Amino acid sequence: MYIKSQKGITAVDIAISLIIITIFIAVIANLIVNINLNAENMERKSIATTYAIQEIEKIKAKGYIEDYNDKGTQKEEEITQSTDNIKNGYAKKVSIKDYVLIKNDNSKQKNLVKEIAVEISYKLNNKEQNVKLSTYITK
Repeated sequence: MYIKSQKGITAVDIAISLIIITIFIAVIANLIVNINLNAENMERKSIATTYAIQEIEKIKAKGYIEDYNDKGTQKEEEITQSTDNIKNGYAKKVSIKDYVLIKNDNSKQKNLVKEIAVEISYKLNNKEQNVKLSTYITK
């Protein structure tokens, strides 16, 4: 029995190879895009967290100031909202709640303990993202 030797490649072999290479390249490109998006998300969130920590530290350094009296006893009140000191599309909102409001108990003494919350917001891929940190200060 004589079998003719087959040398070379056929068009079907080339087509299958091209399909496999195309799928491989598409998967790799998708992985690279996802890694870049996740890295950008982590970087932006890290910057927002840093801004929030800096603001919390400023508030803790000042301590309980008289301006906080009677704020946040009925509802959470906004102390400041600005984009002045934050760059690159980050916005800051600082709000205050009294201990009476936190525990929802009017029998508690007002203006003794306040919860200060700092929320840093930013846009990532046309979606609003935010980081919120809070601390308690006492008189």
